[in-house]
Amino acid sequence: MVLPLILILAGVLLFVIIGYNVLQQYRQKMEAEKRATIVKQKAVIEETDEMLLQASRLPFSKELLLILHQRVYNALQAIAQVDPTLGQVKQRLNDITGQISNIQQNYQAPPTDSYRSPDNDKQALLMLQVIKKIRAIVRSEHSKGKVETPVYVMENRRLELMQLKINLENAIARAQTAKMNRQFGTVKQLLDKAITTLSGVPDRDAYLQSKLEQMEAMKAEMNSQLKTASDTDLKERQEKEVDELDVLFQPKKKW
Repeated sequence: MVLPLILILAGVLLFVIIGYNVLQQYRQKMEAEKRATIVKQKAVIEETDEMLLQASRLPFSKELLLILHQRVYNALQAIAQVDPTLGQVKQRLNDITGQISNIQQNYQAPPTDSYRSPDNDKQALLMLQVIKKIRAIVRSEHSKGKVETPVYVMENRRLELMQLKINLENAIARAQTAKMNRQFGTVKQLLDKAITTLSGVPDRDAYLQSKLEQMEAMKAEMNSQLKTASDTDLKERQEKEVDELDVLFQPKKKW
């Protein structure tokens, strides 16, 4: 009678131990998933905040600002769901909600041609990297169904044109440097490529139109200078040849 009781107690104890271990493993798994979610969403928030800091440098539309702020809001909500005890997250949620409301009601987007060109190559590279990241964010939010297709198409095009403006500024600066160094072949290649690219853009704004006119004027001026230089060089060579012929056929002196 005692032996069966001992076996039953041993079985119950084993069941309790196994159940406890399973429960512990489940808790550890849930904690690991919670930590992973928090780390992932914090990375999303930090990346988006970094992009928002560029709003003073790049002309952000109202739609783009809303996309970025809503992305932060969604990430904060995801953190709050896995850990509702985080007070800082609740406060940030309140702040971002107020910012979204303020943008919707009061934000005035800058004109499409209000673009400030980079001061140097390093700054241009940084701006291109930022725009590339923002385009990836907008594309990702669209693929998740959080950005409507017309908004995505419009914003992606705006960012694409912004990249074009930076590349044009770089091409013009390189062409001017090459011209100073009398590397006229390089100047022609840079201007021809940029003019062809920009001529094929149907939705040019005032800024892009002014750059197209500037490059066409640069090319016309260079061609005029090259023609003048060529004509001068030809005239000098012809005069030299005449002088040489005069010397060759002038009457021989008799001594």
